[in-house]
Amino acid sequence: MVNLADIHPRFSAEVEAAKAEIDAYAKAANDNRQKTLQLPDAVKADLKAGLPVIDPRHWQDKPIPERHWFVEGWIPHRTVTNLSGAGGSGKTEIILQLIAASSLGEQWFGHNVAAGPCLYFGAEDEADELHRRLGTIVDRAGRKLSDLDGVRLIPLAGSDAVLAEPDRKGNLSATAIFRKLEAETRTLAPRLVVIDPSADVFGGDEINRAQVRKFVSMLRGLAIDFDCAVLLLSHPSVAGLTSGTGTSGSTAWNNSVRSRLYLEANERDPDARVLKVVKANYGRVGESIAMRWDDGLYALDSGPDPIIEGLIGSKTDALFVDLLALFTDQGQNLGVQPGTSYAPVKMAKHPKGKGFSKDQFAKAMQRLLDAKRVAVVTEGPPSRQRSRLVVVQG
Repeated sequence: MVNLADIHPRFSAEVEAAKAEIDAYAKAANDNRQKTLQLPDAVKADLKAGLPVIDPRHWQDKPIPERHWFVEGWIPHRTVTNLSGAGGSGKTEIILQLIAASSLGEQWFGHNVAAGPCLYFGAEDEADELHRRLGTIVDRAGRKLSDLDGVRLIPLAGSDAVLAEPDRKGNLSATAIFRKLEAETRTLAPRLVVIDPSADVFGGDEINRAQVRKFVSMLRGLAIDFDCAVLLLSHPSVAGLTSGTGTSGSTAWNNSVRSRLYLEANERDPDARVLKVVKANYGRVGESIAMRWDDGLYALDSGPDPIIEGLIGSKTDALFVDLLALFTDQGQNLGVQPGTSYAPVKMAKHPKGKGFSKDQFAKAMQRLLDAKRVAVVTEGPPSRQRSRLVVVQG
């Protein structure tokens, strides 16, 4: 039998009443008695509306909608992004820095951020702690707390912060707290809603796939209804920490969100962190930001010693030239555009390129192009021209 409660979650109470009517109707039919089925008006209207079927031919000659981001490549607009990291790794800190960057019109670790109001719903820190952290952030930016226009904080440490919990039948539904969060979101109209962390706001079973998907769907509905991005913070399991993926519980957590970030700590350097994109439905997986704790907040890591970096770069450049000559001698043409013949990918997979990444070869390629040690040549008739990368002799 179809679960009518899934047809329209917002009318779950009416649907449950309708189910009772249906059961009564079935019983009456078995007894050969007549009974008229009466569905609630809201459910009738919803059923009558049908599914939102689209014929893509109607899109012909219409402009393709632009994709919007809160942070391009990292946090997409109108959907849910998950940021995981071990307790004490600095998740809340970097997100408060993100909120401040949005309000103050500043960059966030070198990335542009959509400007606008932001709403933080947190269950771990008290108001005084958030005050201390934001005070340090704005002070380091040369600004004042009074400059944080549009920022709203909901600190619920030690209080009930559960946004969804299952009923006696195991069906997940929104709590009164979630409805209050909706009301605050409607009033503020934020560009970003942060929920911190999932362990304190999700009242279901984190390995129950159906409950997890329902919860993330609720958050996605919040993002769509109020035209904002939603960022859900969480803690990884021991397996997620060990594997470096940052996952926890059911695979539905990873599968349901459109983007997932992982803040990784360095055991050998307690001040170092790396924020990575580990899932990206709309962007590129593998992007990373190296950061370091710096007197009260995180700052971009200046990177390794420039002398050592220069030596590594020189070695990569020389290997790039050697491999390009080798591929050319073998009749394999390499290109500068991503694809099957993309030079950095082909070189990283070659036995001689072992120990060097695609990104290192990509940086070497750009340095060599800038230095005119390699070049792109175009060959063939105008109708079938092909470009390839060559070593510049001389």
